[in-house]
Amino acid sequence: MAFLDSDWHSDLDDQKSTTKYCVYFGNNLVSWSSRKQRVVSRSSTEVEYQGLATVTTEIVWVKSLLSELQVNIAALTIYYDNLGAVMLAANLIMHSQTKHFELDLYFVRDKVLIGAIQVFHLPSQFQVADILTKSITGPPFESFRRKLMVTSSCDISLRGDVKDSKVS
Repeated sequence: MAFLDSDWHSDLDDQKSTTKYCVYFGNNLVSWSSRKQRVVSRSSTEVEYQGLATVTTEIVWVKSLLSELQVNIAALTIYYDNLGAVMLAANLIMHSQTKHFELDLYFVRDKVLIGAIQVFHLPSQFQVADILTKSITGPPFESFRRKLMVTSSCDISLRGDVKDSKVS
């Protein structure tokens, strides 16, 4: 399962957008990313769909890795807060606004058609990937932190038993 979010022209210096995602295997976070897209996008739909193609590539790779380890899983699920991108993944509609990211459209749509992935809408307040770039405080922060399996303290010492010794 993967959670995905994208921000259109989030960097004011170069107008590039940011895509962030979290990929889980069961309750375990196995892959995550928050990075700027390589090119400036001309529409928010383009940004959102490029993000969807990016996370699709990642989860297809994770599924392939698990398959090599003899772990077979059904279709992977992507949760996205952009309803337009979710609808495009389900019903490929080509028009002049989508020609700039046509390869991403066909790539994602192909994975949906063969049953490799499923894409569902998830309202923003439940979008775990938001914590990777947005300033979140209070209860939402704590909720997302728990979902990422990040703890505030750790009882494990990686240092071992260190004794004071004098060097003569």
